[in-house]
Amino acid sequence: MTHATPDPFISVQEATRAHVRVHGCGACTYTDGSLPGVVAGIAGARRIVEVGTALGYTALWLAFGSPQAHVDTIEADREHVALARSAITAQGLSARVTVHHGDADTVLANLDRASYDVAFFDGFTPTLATITEMRALLRPGGTLVAANLTLGPNADVTADLYDPDRWLTHSFGETALCVKKGTV
Repeated sequence: MTHATPDPFISVQEATRAHVRVHGCGACTYTDGSLPGVVAGIAGARRIVEVGTALGYTALWLAFGSPQAHVDTIEADREHVALARSAITAQGLSARVTVHHGDADTVLANLDRASYDVAFFDGFTPTLATITEMRALLRPGGTLVAANLTLGPNADVTADLYDPDRWLTHSFGETALCVKKGTV
């Protein structure tokens, strides 16, 4: 018997999908926010970084999954930032989720290195520069969930995520679940 996890943020996911239909933008939500939420919970995450906020669906799940965590989420689109901040405030999580507006690589470069327990990539498709920045932010043993891998990342991204000296990786569908190996 299969049971679906109740989705406390389904209204945000539905609002995001409606926004995409009207505006034709790339603010797509991850299929099921419970996956990043469960990863955050299993990791006992205290600090989480996300690239690709859209309207805040997975940022909410990340905070929900690990109630002691603070989430730094990054979004390039100004309208999405405003909508995400509104959704996060409406859910009562604005004290635990910070929405950063700007280019992901620029914002990532200004966050504290090796201090994050979980990183979640859900932008269009990851670049090697973004994966490298996210890896630098993770503590040793930290977990990266990299989505949208079927949208066409280059061979360098794939080679990095499957480098056994850098990551312990399992992939499923469009997503790779990677644990950072090593001390840097």
